[in-house]
Amino acid sequence: MMCCVLLPTVSSAANRSLQFNRPADTPQARYVIELMSIAYSNIGYELEVIDFNHQSALAAANNGILDGQLGRINSISQQYKNLNVVNFPLFEFNLILLKNCDTCRFEQLNNIAIQAGYPAAKSYLDNNPFIGEVIRVKSVTAQLNLLAQKKVDGVLLLDFLLKSKHPRFDISTFSADVLVPIRSFHFLHKRHKELIPFLEQQLTLLEEDGTVNQLRDKHLNH
Repeated sequence: MMCCVLLPTVSSAANRSLQFNRPADTPQARYVIELMSIAYSNIGYELEVIDFNHQSALAAANNGILDGQLGRINSISQQYKNLNVVNFPLFEFNLILLKNCDTCRFEQLNNIAIQAGYPAAKSYLDNNPFIGEVIRVKSVTAQLNLLAQKKVDGVLLLDFLLKSKHPRFDISTFSADVLVPIRSFHFLHKRHKELIPFLEQQLTLLEEDGTVNQLRDKHLNH
């Protein structure tokens, strides 16, 4: 029996286009872009990735300057009320703590460095109060430099960003703790909320027909 897939009404003249900021170039980002491009194409939309300041991208998406966010943690909707989640986990990553001491616990550190523009670390701090100094920097490189120079006691990192940006970095010289696994989701500005059930339907179909696993193997499992 054939199953009917209901699609939103789109213009027959041309596909509509939705704009998202270009994320840091990682295997995860390439996977999400290809997967979401297919899902959007299947409902008559084109996913357009544009260059945009990463640190202001969340606010821009919340204000409607961008159409949403390609992949973010679920908790961002608590602060950015205009962003609606597409309830399909895209991939999972770990938030890790690298620190300059073997025996000290997270809450005992005097200071830590986090990367601005990535809410995972801030979300963890919001739920696990830290009384030390929080230093916000622009890049993983800056975090690692502060750690190596012992200007901070520790850094909170996304494991996939560390592997992508500094694949030769030797974490064995530091103490490493996996703090929490986190899932990434796609978000749309509220003006596009009618597309969410169609995207969720397409992503489920793409998972069922093996496309999701094929893309994960292509981008993430090598």
